[in-house]
Amino acid sequence: MAHILARVGEGVERYHRGMFSIRFTDTVRHEDLKEDLTPKRSREYVYESVTLRQNFSEAEDDYFARTVSSLKTVDGKPAKKTEKSGAAAEESAPNHEDFLNFLLPKFQNLYQFSFDGEEELRGRRTFRLGALRPGEGEPRVEWKGRSFVAFAPTRMSVWVDAENFDVLQVESHLVDGFEFESPASFSAGPLGRFGPSRKLKYEREDYAVRFRPVPFKDPDQTLLLPECAEWLWVIEGARRPRMRTAISFTNYRRFRSDVKIIEDQGPDE
Repeated sequence: MAHILARVGEGVERYHRGMFSIRFTDTVRHEDLKEDLTPKRSREYVYESVTLRQNFSEAEDDYFARTVSSLKTVDGKPAKKTEKSGAAAEESAPNHEDFLNFLLPKFQNLYQFSFDGEEELRGRRTFRLGALRPGEGEPRVEWKGRSFVAFAPTRMSVWVDAENFDVLQVESHLVDGFEFESPASFSAGPLGRFGPSRKLKYEREDYAVRFRPVPFKDPDQTLLLPECAEWLWVIEGARRPRMRTAISFTNYRRFRSDVKIIEDQGPDE
């Protein structure tokens, strides 16, 4: 097990290095779901993104990967300036360098790993690893305005190529549901209006990401990069109790020139 984790950690570091100076298109679909988890309404955002190396210091390994995305279309129509600087822009695809951070050597000690056997996945022989993130104490949430971050035990499955130790797929599930309360609500208006807190139940959180080899030319190189990712949340009592976000990554290409990122200005700037 220690040998597999060491090789996987090396592969994730190689994966991060390979992502620098790559352009790609990410198509993000947000769905509100019915009780049977079929779509009730949805919106689709298309971004053009680049992944850049950002240094903390002059040390060779003191850096992180930063994905910068520019919103191009909303539901098939060109994005308006107000959409680029408003809520739609905040729903940007997550930085896909984060998908495998938990397998880096410096983070592996936060998880309890197990060897769950061998499987064939899309024609490749793989090792299936289990990873449990215990959490810190009882499940809880931390509120930030009207949104929150959940801290609860999650169980992950990781499929690793048995030949080269590349990560081919990751899945994650909430171990157990738990109840929590919202803060007292507040509605804007001439005087404002307060409301009582509500009891919510965090019933489900599923996550999956799949990777595929992508060939590049000049020089010839094949990199393992994300193909698609999906999240599903069920939080009973919430204003939007069932939601799904699905992302597809396409049109990978390499660039060599310097990139200057110009942030969109808001309408009042």
